[in-house]
Amino acid sequence: MTDKKTMVTWAKRVVSLFSIGYIGLMAFLAYTSFYYDISITNRSSFTVLVVCLSLLFAGTMIFSRKQVITSIVALASPLCYLPVLVFYYSKENLIFLIPLGIITVLLFFFGGAGEGLKTIVGTIYLLLYIICILAYFLYVSIFLGHTVDVVTERSVSQSQQYRCYVLDITDNSKGTTKVIVEPNYLDLVYGSVTFVEKGYERIVYNVRKNNLDLDIEWVADSQGKDMLKVDGDIRFKATDAIKPEQAYSFFVKDKRQWKFFK
Repeated sequence: MTDKKTMVTWAKRVVSLFSIGYIGLMAFLAYTSFYYDISITNRSSFTVLVVCLSLLFAGTMIFSRKQVITSIVALASPLCYLPVLVFYYSKENLIFLIPLGIITVLLFFFGGAGEGLKTIVGTIYLLLYIICILAYFLYVSIFLGHTVDVVTERSVSQSQQYRCYVLDITDNSKGTTKVIVEPNYLDLVYGSVTFVEKGYERIVYNVRKNNLDLDIEWVADSQGKDMLKVDGDIRFKATDAIKPEQAYSFFVKDKRQWKFFK
């Protein structure tokens, strides 16, 4: 009987190592939520992946919930899940937000930490969630809620290094049409899901009028470098975007809009 109990204890200790993978995944998603938008490129395979990972993590961590490693992960997971929920929230992303949220809540309440500690930490997390979510939605409603932004056209350069899109903005006045260029080589591609970089947008065309029928064309210069023409005028040159001078070097980390982690 003692040997069997010892084997079960060691099995739980070994299984608890899977919780490191879970907190690693949550930390990765929390980091990418600041710098990337998520795009599910194959929903069928992504759904299968989410279901398999959810069952694996939920089963192993509940089985080893009393172990030290799993208990620590249970307390830390809600903090990692907060930016994931705030920055990745959309109807399309509920496919992975809901399973992650369920696992995080179950693990927190059924973890091996003491009830007093869970009460204190849980109260702090609850207040933090309420404040952050309210702040986010107030920001969206006040600063972003007065316009309707629609991407009317997308295009990738001949070298596949850059991409652009036409943004048609409708507001209470004449509206605005913008052409925005981004690097096309900084995305993180993982099979059925792609993390699309954000924070490097460069506005190369901006007119105070919307619903414009623009002629967007990628061409090459004499050196074979990419150039973007908007209605026949050159608006972007790849040779300028990679110059070392501070006024250029469009797509270096120092020019990124979000600089929480460098």
